[in-house]
Amino acid sequence: MNKQKILSGLSVACLIGLVSPAFADDSKTVMKGWDENGVWELNANGETDPVSSAQFYYEMRWQGGQYARNYRHQMLTGDFTCDGVLDRIAGWVDLDNPDGPFFALLFVTNHGAKDHSEIRYIPFKQSEQFALCVFDETAPPVLSWQENSTEYMAEVMGDADMCNFAIRVDDFMCDAPQFFYSEKPDENGDHWMFFRN
Repeated sequence: MNKQKILSGLSVACLIGLVSPAFADDSKTVMKGWDENGVWELNANGETDPVSSAQFYYEMRWQGGQYARNYRHQMLTGDFTCDGVLDRIAGWVDLDNPDGPFFALLFVTNHGAKDHSEIRYIPFKQSEQFALCVFDETAPPVLSWQENSTEYMAEVMGDADMCNFAIRVDDFMCDAPQFFYSEKPDENGDHWMFFRN
């Protein structure tokens, strides 16, 4: 008897669940980002969207190659361009390059309602300024971020208006390479500026 009441209660709940969409508002209200055909448009109406996982992995495939997403990668998610919108940054050890292993660093942003991505390949075991000192197959360099003061940005970086978040790649043997976002691109069109002490 008790089982019969439970089953009838479940049946009523299922019927309500099936019928309730019929009472939903079927007006032609279009939410931000979706067009009238149900297709999502990135940064619709000039408003900046956060970087989604789908957008990020598309850029990873495009910028890093078909095997990039198969590597173990570290991901930073947050506002690293100082525009109040979520950005995504990832780093991984790229073993596909015939010139040896590199640490790949992918920046994906939607700053100013424009989707943008950049990739940097940092070499290992070199004495150059733009390189990491050690390649350890068991432990990749650590990807992290650091918030700096406006005084630091003015004195060290030479621009107090530049976004004060540094993306750091640390192998714990040398000074960490750092990257800062600048709204004004360099001569190559890159927005992520390299810095090292």
